Amino acid sequence: MEQKTKRRLFTILPWVITLTVLGAFTLYGNIYKAGYNPFETQIIKSYLVSKMRINLLEANTAEKNAVLAMTDEESEAFAVKARQAADSVEKSRNEIESIIQQGKYSKEIELVNEFNICWSQYRKLDETILNLAVQNTNLKAQKISSTQCAQEIQNFEESMNRLIQRDNKNNQCSEAVIPAYEALTASLKIFALHKPHIEEADDKQMDNIEQSINSYDKSAKKALNTLSGIAALRDNPELKNAQTAYDRFMKLTSEVLRLSRMNTNIKSAELSLGKLRLVSSQCQEILTTLQGTVQAQGNYSLPRLKKGE
Repeated sequence: MEQKTKRRLFTILPWVITLTVLGAFTLYGNIYKAGYNPFETQIIKSYLVSKMRINLLEANTAEKNAVLAMTDEESEAFAVKARQAADSVEKSRNEIESIIQQGKYSKEIELVNEFNICWSQYRKLDETILNLAVQNTNLKAQKISSTQCAQEIQNFEESMNRLIQRDNKNNQCSEAVIPAYEALTASLKIFALHKPHIEEADDKQMDNIEQSINSYDKSAKKALNTLSGIAALRDNPELKNAQTAYDRFMKLTSEVLRLSRMNTNIKSAELSLGKLRLVSSQCQEILTTLQGTVQAQGNYSLPRLKKGE
């Protein structure tokens, strides 16, 4: 008998569950004017929060990739992905806010309002960072320094060395050796200061570096003027080549310093690893709490029948 009873119960159990669920949907189906009953609404809200969390993570990852990218093309591509993911978060935020505002759960409303404030901060910071990241001024300064400036310094050094070697070989114009070395030394010191200037974030420290560059520039120009004043070198092609190379080098140095001063890569990295990281974590925490609250609201139970009913 017991086995027959169990088999009978297992046979009708699916129908009991189905009827119970249908009854629950009928019982609570008229609560929401939007046409969703509490069970359906809970699922939709939970889905939207999950979607927001995923898209926020994608936006944050793409933003960091835009900051760390080594080329303009990569930075711009990641910036587009970051903005698209953020737009998806915004779309879901509008949808879930509309649903929750129609409900009666004050905790959900409170959390949505809290997220709105946090999200507004995130979007402003995110846009600032992405605008800085795609400019890549520090990377551009480094590229100019390591390629064009390096080439001009090499040209200058070769011309100075040939000038010194020829004078030593011919035992002529020995007075050119000292100013030639002075000009060469000063130019190399200027070149060596490119890197710390590009990597420096503090304006005062950059001021100090630029003062040193200006001082070395004066020394180099003074030495070149001394060489130009030597009669035996007046029409020397090596000296002319050296002066041309130095002038190009200093013009490029000015561009390196200009780009370095903008500090877009350093500023974007500082904001990304600092303020935005904190704001992003706060937004995720709010969404996690909201998801838990939404899921808790979904634990509905049918009314218990009184004895005798």
